[in-house]
Amino acid sequence: MNDMAGINAPERVARFHEAYSAPTRAIVLRILLKKPRTYTELFDLIPEDVMSRNSVHEALKDLGRLGYVQDDAPDDFKRRPPKTTFWANRELIADDLGATVAHLLG
Repeated sequence: MNDMAGINAPERVARFHEAYSAPTRAIVLRILLKKPRTYTELFDLIPEDVMSRNSVHEALKDLGRLGYVQDDAPDDFKRRPPKTTFWANRELIADDLGATVAHLLG
């Protein structure tokens, strides 16, 4: 259990909440749930006045840490190459969403 905003919440619920608590992560995840994308494709789909390239990078890093986004870059790369393809881990997201709904409905 995690102490999410003072409420004991299962790990899956806390992870889902963290992923969706920032609009930048939600935007990137929504795009990647439709189909895998490269950095260039993400930058083309998300205008700079909506989200800076640095924010896209940070959202990808955060979502990757949570396990919601995966990529085809080797693990030993400190910085992902420009041609890296990213995709959403649909199974984990669906499981965490289900756990979140179950937690909310009690």
